[in-house]
Amino acid sequence: MPWDAPGSTAVVVLTPEAEPVTGHWYRAHTKAGLEGMRPHITLHVPFVPAERLDETVEARLRAVLAQFRPFDYDLDQLEGFPDGLLYLAPEPARPFIELARALQDEVPDYPRYDGAHDVIIPHGTIAASEDSELLVAIAADVAPQLPIACRAVEATMVERGADLQWRPRAAYPLGG
Repeated sequence: MPWDAPGSTAVVVLTPEAEPVTGHWYRAHTKAGLEGMRPHITLHVPFVPAERLDETVEARLRAVLAQFRPFDYDLDQLEGFPDGLLYLAPEPARPFIELARALQDEVPDYPRYDGAHDVIIPHGTIAASEDSELLVAIAADVAPQLPIACRAVEATMVERGADLQWRPRAAYPLGG
């Protein structure tokens, strides 16, 4: 199942602290933002499709996340990928990498980003565009508002509905 199809799921850390700074850009200049996703850092996409989720899968997810304690991080550095994606890099990045690896180990049949990326680069997407002038303007707006102090206390499973909108399905606390 393509990870952007109805019934697909993802596990993310929502970044509500970033909403006042990046939310309007994210909703206007990303496909996921236009489809109801809120600012976040992705841990795993695609996760297990909604049709295959059951109490066993959710118990395994809770068990993995219970191994990690809540943690503070800052969104303090603007960066970009060559394809025109502007993002905020979390510091420290290591907890996100460790969470992503643990989730991948738990669901090896669903590789992150369909196996397209070998390296895990935690990021909070702000905008995606081929218009470099737009990305420079967005970066100029966001930069003076950094750093954004954040705290990860839970991971959220989001599901893409039949209307192609992303919605939170369930939240799972870090540390049990």
